[in-house]
Amino acid sequence: MFKTRDELKKAKELEQARKAGTIEPEKDEQGRDINPHIPQYISKAPWYLDSGVPTLKHQRNEKLHQTRGDIDKWYERGKKLETKRRKFQKGCCENCGAGTHKTKDCMERPRKVGAKWTNKDLQPDEAIQEVELSWEGKHDRWNGFDPAEYKHVIEYHESLEKERQRLKAEQIEKELAQKVRKDRDDDDGLSDFSESDNDEGFKQKASGDVIIQQKDEGTRVTVRNLRIREDTAKYLRNLDVNSAYYDPKSRSMRADPLPHIDPNDKDFAGDNFILYSGDTQKIAQVQLSFMEAERQGLEMPHLIAEPSLAELVHREYKTKKESLEEKHRREVLEKYGGEEYLRKPSAELYPQQSEYYVEYGPDGRIRKGLEKPIPRSKYAEDVYEGNHSSVWGSFYKDGRWGYKCCHQTVRRSYCTGTAGRDAEHKSDEFMMAATERYHEKRMEQGYSQDLGQKEGQFSNLQDSTNNAMMNTNLESHFRKEGTSEK
Repeated sequence: MFKTRDELKKAKELEQARKAGTIEPEKDEQGRDINPHIPQYISKAPWYLDSGVPTLKHQRNEKLHQTRGDIDKWYERGKKLETKRRKFQKGCCENCGAGTHKTKDCMERPRKVGAKWTNKDLQPDEAIQEVELSWEGKHDRWNGFDPAEYKHVIEYHESLEKERQRLKAEQIEKELAQKVRKDRDDDDGLSDFSESDNDEGFKQKASGDVIIQQKDEGTRVTVRNLRIREDTAKYLRNLDVNSAYYDPKSRSMRADPLPHIDPNDKDFAGDNFILYSGDTQKIAQVQLSFMEAERQGLEMPHLIAEPSLAELVHREYKTKKESLEEKHRREVLEKYGGEEYLRKPSAELYPQQSEYYVEYGPDGRIRKGLEKPIPRSKYAEDVYEGNHSSVWGSFYKDGRWGYKCCHQTVRRSYCTGTAGRDAEHKSDEFMMAATERYHEKRMEQGYSQDLGQKEGQFSNLQDSTNNAMMNTNLESHFRKEGTSEK
């Protein structure tokens, strides 16, 4: 179509405005935007496909975009037709009578007499479905997957998470109860403030933090895992191979390397002391109380988003709980009495009262009592098989393991007790005696053979000597005769 100069100028200005984004781009017949930066030789349709409206339909291959089935469509496995045959037909499965597979492909239980001969219980044909999938449907790795099959995995992990939270809550509650019980039994008269100060001081000693100075003298920063070289390394505090484990990657020693030393006399008690000092237990107590409240359906403030409000709510809850417990305690004591039994005994009686038996030697070392518990492995221990009175592996002989009770070296054999051990000793003695007799006999045979060989060698040597002497005499005789003739 012929355009004037003004129309071409307006079209060019409109195209530049669309490229600049000041005007909305053109839309095709389906309402989709056309990119204004597409060249005209692509966006302009040829004369035989020109529809008079802006479009990019001539650049699309409609055959490729024709859907040949939904992407979620899949075969219905195991589906069978409702109608059954009344009589066996030629070419059907000889086992079940279905006509959609052969005998070798039959998935039914093999019959003693097939349906071809009995003409009974003929199975219907399988529903053969023709599902035409698109390119996406053929290459979709999850096509045909039923999400309901994965539901039991989600439920299993959810149950594990709930159990983990329950165990964590029980552990936190147990630790807090032990701490409260320890604080009640402690009669040193130290306040919580002084105790927290001691914990903080101990933390500063053992954490290994070093304060370094930057270029600006007014600012200081704390850097972890940067120790002073004059300090003792963690792995050198106890050189015993069975001592606390040292992780060289994180430079951490979580357990206490010197548990037998008084905590007041050491400046490092392992990295795990951080979990039981400072405000860690307070935070754990707040988390536990909030978990219990949410379990009961109460709305509580968020611990991370509103920490101050959460601390205030927990403090009020703790105050009310302590007042109610004290009130209940007083009511019980007023009703039943027994307050005199709750009073702490004098300090003079403490060294004499103990439930642990400890036996000391002359040098002051512990002989019996307070032994270190033997760690148990994950495998079953002290399992007596059959009628044995000892475990497998308690006896070793000649490179073979066995049972100590009967000296059997066959696993899961019948225990013969002391009679079996005596029989084994007698058989060993008999075998040793037979072996000795065999070696003696071989030695005697070897000595007689050596003696015969030596006699034969002696006779051969004597014969050779006689022959040599005879030759010498003849030679001397011939020499004498020669001189007399001359």
